[in-house]
Amino acid sequence: MAALSIGIATTTINFRSSRAPSSSRPRISCIGWVPLSLFLPYTIFLLISHSIVDDFNFLSLGKGRDPEGILGPPQTGHIARREFKKRLEKDSEAREAFERQVREEKERRRAIRLSRVIPDTPDELVEYFLNTEAQEFEVEIARLRTRLNQEFFSHLQFELGQLRFAVSKTQDMEDRLVELEALQKALLEGTEAYDKMQADLIAAKENLTKILTSKDLKATLLEMVERNELNRSLLTLLDENIANAHEGNQKQAAEFMEKLRGAVLRTICFSRCVLTFVCGELFLEMYLLRSLSLEVKREHSKPTDFIQASCRATRYPALCVQCLSHYASAIKQSDRQLAQTALSVSLARVRSAAAYVAKMTKVRGIKGKEYQAVKDCIENMGDSVDRLSQSVRELGHMGRAVGQDFMWHMSNVQTWVSAALTDENTCLDGFDGHAMDGNVKAAVNRRVTNVAQVTSNALALVNRFASKHQATTALEKP
Repeated sequence: MAALSIGIATTTINFRSSRAPSSSRPRISCIGWVPLSLFLPYTIFLLISHSIVDDFNFLSLGKGRDPEGILGPPQTGHIARREFKKRLEKDSEAREAFERQVREEKERRRAIRLSRVIPDTPDELVEYFLNTEAQEFEVEIARLRTRLNQEFFSHLQFELGQLRFAVSKTQDMEDRLVELEALQKALLEGTEAYDKMQADLIAAKENLTKILTSKDLKATLLEMVERNELNRSLLTLLDENIANAHEGNQKQAAEFMEKLRGAVLRTICFSRCVLTFVCGELFLEMYLLRSLSLEVKREHSKPTDFIQASCRATRYPALCVQCLSHYASAIKQSDRQLAQTALSVSLARVRSAAAYVAKMTKVRGIKGKEYQAVKDCIENMGDSVDRLSQSVRELGHMGRAVGQDFMWHMSNVQTWVSAALTDENTCLDGFDGHAMDGNVKAAVNRRVTNVAQVTSNALALVNRFASKHQATTALEKP
C-alpha cells in the first residue's frame, strides 16, 4: 500500500511541477495523498457506470449499428451456417450446369431422332436398330412397336440361322452373328416390357376410373387391394394427372388428385402392414414346426441341387448342369437315373454331330486331306454312336442286379463309354497339323469337342454311380 501511495504522490508532484503559472493551487493535488484503498472502488464504479450508459446510448441509436452481431447475445454455429451457405451456392451452380447439360443432351437426342428416316423393309429395320444408341433403344421400340411384329422376328431368326449353320464362316460373319443375337435378345425383352407397361397403363386407367366413379371410396380401395390393383402403375398415372393439373393451373383438380394419391398410399401401406403381420405369424409357425422335426430328409431338397452336387465330380461341371437340369424332374435324386440320362444326352449329341460331320464331305473346295479326315471322322462318330447305344441298353437292362452281376454290367457300360470317348478324340486328332487349318477343321472341332466333353461327363457320372453302389453294398454286408 505504501508503494502504491508513493506512486500516486510522485505522479501528483510531477503534475504540480508542470502547472501553469498561477497564484492559486490546483485542488486536485490533494489526491496524491489519498490512500489507494479509498480511491480504487470509486474509480471502478465510475468506469462501469459510464460504460453502461455509453452502451445504452449506442444501442438506442437504432438498428443496423451492429452488423456483425458483436454487441448482441452470443450465437453458435455461425461458421457452419456460412460454410453451408457457400456450399449451397456452389451446389446450386453445379445443379444448374447439370440441368443445362441434361437439357442440351435431350435436345441433341431429339434432333437426331427427328432426322432419322424410318425404314420400310425388315433388313433396313435391322440396320436401323443396330445403329441406334443404347439410350434411345427404349424410345425407338416404343415408336416402332407396330413394325416389330412376327414377320420382322421371323426374318431376323432366318438370318441368324443362315449365319449359325454356314459351312464356312469368316470373322465378319462371326461378329455379325454376335450382333444379331444381342439385338434379338434386346428387342424381345424390350417389346415384352413395353407391352407389359401398356397393359399396366390400361389397367391403371380403368382402376382410376373405377375410383373416381365410386360412391364409397374406402370400400373400393379395400376391394382393389385384395385384387392387387393398387400398384405402381396407378400411382404413376396419378402423378401424371397431378403434374398436368399444375401445368394447366387447375388447382382444385391437383388438390383432389393429391388427396386421392394420399388415400391410395395409405391403403397400400395398411395392407402391407397387415400382410407383414400375417407373414410374421406364418413364419413363426413354420419355424416352430421345423424346430420340432428331428431330421430334414434329402427328398425335400430341390432336384437341381442334386444335379449340381453330382456334376462336381465331372470334368466340365457347368456343361453337365446345363445338359441335365432340363431333366431334373425325371432324375429326382437317383444316381442310376442320373447316369442313364447323361448317357442318353451324350448319345443324342453324338448322333447330331455325326450327321453334321457327314455334310462336310459336300463342302465346296474341300481339300484331299480334309476330305479323308472327314471320312475317318464319320467312321469314328458312327462307332461312338454304336457304343453309346450299347451302354444305354446295358444300363437300362440291369434292373436290380447286385453283386457280381452288377459289376459285370457296369464294367460293360464303362468300357463302351470309354471307347466312345476314344472314338471322338480320334476324330479330332485326324485334323491336327497346320496343313488342315481351315473352315472345315474349325467347324468339326467346334462340334465334336462339345460332344466329347458331354461324353466325358457321362463317363464320370457312370463311374460315380458304380462307386457309390459298391460302397453301399459293402456297408450292407454283415
